[in-house]
Amino acid sequence: MMPPTQRQRRQAVESDEDEDVHQRPDSPADDGNSDVDHMHGVERDETSQLIKKLVRYALACEYSRTPIRRDGIKERVLGIHGREFKKVYAGAQKQLRASFGMEMVELPTKDRNLLTVEQKRKATKSQSQKEPTSNSYMLVSVLPEYLRVPDIIAPSKVQSPDGEAAYIGIYTMLIAIITLSGGELSDPRLRRYLTRLNAAENMPSSNPNNENAPSEKTELVLQRMIKQGYLVRVADNKNAGDDDAITWHVGPRGKMEVDNEAIAAVVREIYGGGQQNEDLERKLQASLKVKERKPPRSAAANRAPATVQEDEEDSEEDEEPEPGRSTRRGRHG
Repeated sequence: MMPPTQRQRRQAVESDEDEDVHQRPDSPADDGNSDVDHMHGVERDETSQLIKKLVRYALACEYSRTPIRRDGIKERVLGIHGREFKKVYAGAQKQLRASFGMEMVELPTKDRNLLTVEQKRKATKSQSQKEPTSNSYMLVSVLPEYLRVPDIIAPSKVQSPDGEAAYIGIYTMLIAIITLSGGELSDPRLRRYLTRLNAAENMPSSNPNNENAPSEKTELVLQRMIKQGYLVRVADNKNAGDDDAITWHVGPRGKMEVDNEAIAAVVREIYGGGQQNEDLERKLQASLKVKERKPPRSAAANRAPATVQEDEEDSEEDEEPEPGRSTRRGRHG
């Protein structure tokens, strides 16, 4: 068989190029709009991928109780698409609410009184006309109140449910003590409270069921609470060596996760046995400015609204229920 001539080879190449042009997805169509449609399709697909990436990033940060920082979003999620922050953030919020029952909320800024001299100097230099923001976020539940029960929102299985429950109980108690002490607690007083809680030296570990390490040193647990933003430890350098120079405050995550209503609920459970107590309610309202507690509801009223509605409408069985009704979700405190 004779080898192809140069002219034949050139014709074959040209034929292949013509086929590529006709098969190319972005080749112009007769209506002249395919290029625009393709570009919009690519943009929508890129935005969708960025939204999914931000959702994964937010969940990963919350798993380790790490703040979801705006700089981290730009670096790890958006990359060269930094200008798309608002669109991607809004899309991620929608997906988090619909799929996970959570949303991102901005953490409060650091209390200026708790900043060091150097931090205050930097804050003053960067001060602008805009309201100061932390540019950091965390995930909170948006499930309705009647769904926020242990059977539905159980402790996470980061290490073990028992270890997670113990950790939540300890930092919730410490946040409540500091808040009810006026928002500040000296180090000696904190140690006295820890002694009363039988936690002066050791606290339950992340997995108390582990026979080899059922507990860990209290100092390590306190450092973890500081790192995760539940507590803030401030040392007054002017009075170095004085135990009272060290004070403890509630951190930004602690303020968001354990607010005054949650603290009041803890106090009611411990001192009121979960029962209505008018004297205790007056003290809580004076100390925490919480809402007045409503009288206990009946067992039927404590069930989900849908179930209650069914009970109330037993006499109206022939009436068709309204389709597509959804329960409005409230922000978790």
